[in-house]
Amino acid sequence: MARRLIEEWLPVAEIGLESLRERTPMTPFPAPNRLHVWWARRPLVASRAAVLASLLPANTDKKRFLHVLGIHGDPVASRKRIEKATREGVRLGADAYGYERAFKYIPSETDKDWLNYEVNRVGLYSPVVLDLTAGGGSIPFEAVRLGFDTFANEINPVAAIILKATIAFPIKQGTNILDKYKTLGPELIKLVQCGLSLGRVI
Repeated sequence: MARRLIEEWLPVAEIGLESLRERTPMTPFPAPNRLHVWWARRPLVASRAAVLASLLPANTDKKRFLHVLGIHGDPVASRKRIEKATREGVRLGADAYGYERAFKYIPSETDKDWLNYEVNRVGLYSPVVLDLTAGGGSIPFEAVRLGFDTFANEINPVAAIILKATIAFPIKQGTNILDKYKTLGPELIKLVQCGLSLGRVI
């Protein structure tokens, strides 16, 4: 059986720094984090890395792997530069890393074609990702964003419905669900504000 990338190499320092960037206070967290507090939520970039490196062959192009992860620069060198600047009392600003946080990158169709070609090289045709204890849903969320068929299981009923809302509903409903949300959202806000002004909890 062909060895996978995760068995030979994984850019732990880069993934670790991007995982920290993903959870940096005072910056917008990934959307799934806002739906439900989950005590063991995995960073999206680490989840994407685990899925990819488990499927891709050991001799995969490492630069291309990092690109698909959303790491479009050198976070290790950037972090050292930021720490040096901080010691010197200099603030480098919001663009200190020189690229967006990795979790924001959505793999392109070209990326997905490359992934399919690479996984085919190890005899995987239309692979399916299975997460038996999906929890907060980071692994299935990233597997779907990568274009892989995905099955997720979770016995906690709250987490299970959040998984559906995060992954299944958008796939089935497309932008219709966004349009519905934009219609219902303001109505819900009005109801809450009205209840608060009357001193009632609704």
